[in-house]
Amino acid sequence: MARHVARARRTRTERTLLGLEFGTAASALGGGILLALRPDGAFLHADPHVLRRTPFTNWRVPGLLLAAGCGGGFLAAGVLTLGRHRAARPVAVAAGTALIGLEAWEVAFVEFQPLEAMFAGVGAAVV
Repeated sequence: MARHVARARRTRTERTLLGLEFGTAASALGGGILLALRPDGAFLHADPHVLRRTPFTNWRVPGLLLAAGCGGGFLAAGVLTLGRHRAARPVAVAAGTALIGLEAWEVAFVEFQPLEAMFAGVGAAVV
């Protein structure tokens, strides 16, 4: 006999968190894959010249790091939050903190763009 377990409704805060986690995962996965596929940045109009103060000569490795690290981290956080797993909170905090660090690194070594400030705010909201 199947056992039915009643699940509590999700709060507004939980729904917002899920939206931030899955939205950020989708953005990072999509953007990272597009950068890796076209390392000249053509798909996203990302000029490789802005990488001059970094160890990267094109967008392939940064794109893969964005997709795997940020996209994968936020996807894991979203899935765990969705399942109300006990590891959801520490994974979400780690993903948010990593995103804040990534955006700070980009401002310091690449160049400031308003989108970076927005994503740093998303990271802070998740944390």
